[in-house]
Amino acid sequence: MTDQWAARRMPTAVRWAVAGVWVHAALSGFTGLMLLAALGRNQAGEVAPVRFIAMTSVLMGLLLGTCAGLASRRAGWTRTTVVVIEALSVATAALLLMTGSPAALTGIALGAFVLRAFLSPDGRAWFND
Repeated sequence: MTDQWAARRMPTAVRWAVAGVWVHAALSGFTGLMLLAALGRNQAGEVAPVRFIAMTSVLMGLLLGTCAGLASRRAGWTRTTVVVIEALSVATAALLLMTGSPAALTGIALGAFVLRAFLSPDGRAWFND
């Protein structure tokens, strides 16, 4: 009797993209935590938008880390979640680039790399089998 869930090797491009998702998760979480630490206990209304951005960044980091950790299980929802988050990340980085932030190029490059691999035929096959 053959096992329908037989072990297959993750395609190389997808494996590298999952590593990119891990990096993005770590950077996003770290940035959010640093913003929260910089805000400290300041409860003034002026920092509310920054606190929202920091908490969103931490949440995105946790979500991306979860998806990267479950990518080997080939769950289709992880691919969808990563594609949506990375597309939003690329769009946000493009806006930041227009404001003159050269660091946004890193976000665009990382997001584009992950999107290319996850949307490729190998990526679709890996998560949809």
